[in-house]
Amino acid sequence: MKRIKSRQDKHDHGRAYSVGYAKPPSASRFKPGVSGNAKGRPKGRKNLKTLIKQAMTAMITIQEGTSGRQVTKLEGVVLRQLQNALKGNDRSAMAVIKMANEMGLLDDAADASSGTESDLTPSDERILKELLARRGIKR
Repeated sequence: MKRIKSRQDKHDHGRAYSVGYAKPPSASRFKPGVSGNAKGRPKGRKNLKTLIKQAMTAMITIQEGTSGRQVTKLEGVVLRQLQNALKGNDRSAMAVIKMANEMGLLDDAADASSGTESDLTPSDERILKELLARRGIKR
């Protein structure tokens, strides 16, 4: 019976090397300095996180009275929510309160009210408690 030489026999020059799981034949391995994913993502291409960050930090002009001011889009969204909350929009008010709570701003107000002074007036505290009670949120 005639023996057929395998790729392993040709390229390993007599060294003992078993081809199997995680041990590809030496002829089919990636060559040093050659990419294994030549058609992969081009260098300099932005990923989704970078695109979203750039979009949210892009500058826009907002009108404040008679003059304009440059702010980021994210800051513009926060200012718009606050503006709508001040006009009486309950959803915007809850969104602003939720943002303030997540940033820890309401914790400082609660600590201050139990201590010496609070930045909120008693009527502001009452309004805040009513809004939170409507939504079933305990402070």
